[in-house]
Amino acid sequence: MNPAASPCSGRPRGLSEEDAYREALAFLGRCRRWGMKLGLENMELLARAVGSPQDGLHFLHIAGTNGKGSTASFLASALRSAGYRVGLYTSPHLCTVRERIQIDGAIASHAQFTRWIRMVQAAIRELEQTQPGFAPTFFEVLTAAALLAFRQEEVDWVVWETGLGGRLDATNIVRPEACVITTIALEHTRHLGCSLPEIAQEKAGILKPGVPAVIGIGPGEARKAIEERAVQVGTPLRVIGEMAVETDGEEVPFQRVRIEGQRLVLGLLGEHQLHNAACAYALLRLPLFSGRALPQKSIRTGFRAVSWPGRFQVWKRNPLWILDGAHNPQATEALVRTWRTCFGQHPYHLVFGVLADKDFTAMAGILSRQARRLSLVKLSTERGLDPGRLAGCFPALPCKVYASWGEARRELAKGPGPVLVTGSLFLIGEVLADHGGLDLDLESNELLEPAHAHSHGSF
Repeated sequence: MNPAASPCSGRPRGLSEEDAYREALAFLGRCRRWGMKLGLENMELLARAVGSPQDGLHFLHIAGTNGKGSTASFLASALRSAGYRVGLYTSPHLCTVRERIQIDGAIASHAQFTRWIRMVQAAIRELEQTQPGFAPTFFEVLTAAALLAFRQEEVDWVVWETGLGGRLDATNIVRPEACVITTIALEHTRHLGCSLPEIAQEKAGILKPGVPAVIGIGPGEARKAIEERAVQVGTPLRVIGEMAVETDGEEVPFQRVRIEGQRLVLGLLGEHQLHNAACAYALLRLPLFSGRALPQKSIRTGFRAVSWPGRFQVWKRNPLWILDGAHNPQATEALVRTWRTCFGQHPYHLVFGVLADKDFTAMAGILSRQARRLSLVKLSTERGLDPGRLAGCFPALPCKVYASWGEARRELAKGPGPVLVTGSLFLIGEVLADHGGLDLDLESNELLEPAHAHSHGSF
């Protein structure tokens, strides 16, 4: 513990809780100078320096292109329904970085988050004495803080989502009880490879000898690459079972489904959520919980109660507003399919903002199919694409450009629905923070993004 810190709170003497929190965020922002470094050496050093808190914890490790967070939310909700104390580590966040570390469904408080970050800072200072030039990344620091949090809070299970890839991702220092690989698509090709088999091999890097794994990927070259890796490592694989949506009139925001012969109600909408639920279901039916599968009653209760903001979220009903953080073509296709399943051919007023490094041209083509009007919004992050560059991607739509969400909100509030807000989790975060009183938290995120940072948004 830093001797200049309060022994109870872990914050520097004389600093208010809010100032200490902002100082912790500023430290994380400085860590972004190091960008993104794939590799486990730094993470292993840092974990040892904070006492190897991963030892003795029980992890469910999740990798994949899309669906990781939703699959994680299904798992965590079902485990809580069974009476377990559950830690959940996900990325990115919507409104506040504290969302990434959750315990029993609650995000970390300012005081908790500050305490964990300061403990990691102290470990880094010690490492700098023995490892000259030691410089952990933003994601590595957060991962170490999450491990500390879950050990201190004595959780029974940790639902543990990778940041990027798998093999060299910072989360891959743990030995899980089981793994899930949800989907494979072309993404982060500069880091993960330029083909589906190459990306699949990187994701399959989370597989461990003797540790069961669920794969949600259908037949094809990506699945073959994962199966080959599983044989090499000695990983028993389980493929997700039969599943179907049962369209029997259940009202939004629920959908009735059947998974492996069991009728379930999901608290998340869309066929892609059925796939994510099936991945979670297959894992929960493994004999991991006192030597047995998780009870069907707990799965049923947890899947219905699940909540994952910004994923086809019914934000308002009159007029209808849907918020969805789809930020790549695959997720955008799933979004449009879900819209049609729920609302047929009814057109939407599209509110769109996107990061400059995304495939916004393909996303625009998909979203244009059912849009009747267009509002383009400049994101508050410096990585946001100038809306002026976007207008040409929607040549057939009446369009208005806004310099900020605040400017767009005032005008959109006067118009009719339905409204679909999508393109980036950054945009969804701005909408939710504005509505939920988290504006100050959202503003403090600027401390995480110094002008010289080049880190990827997943981190």
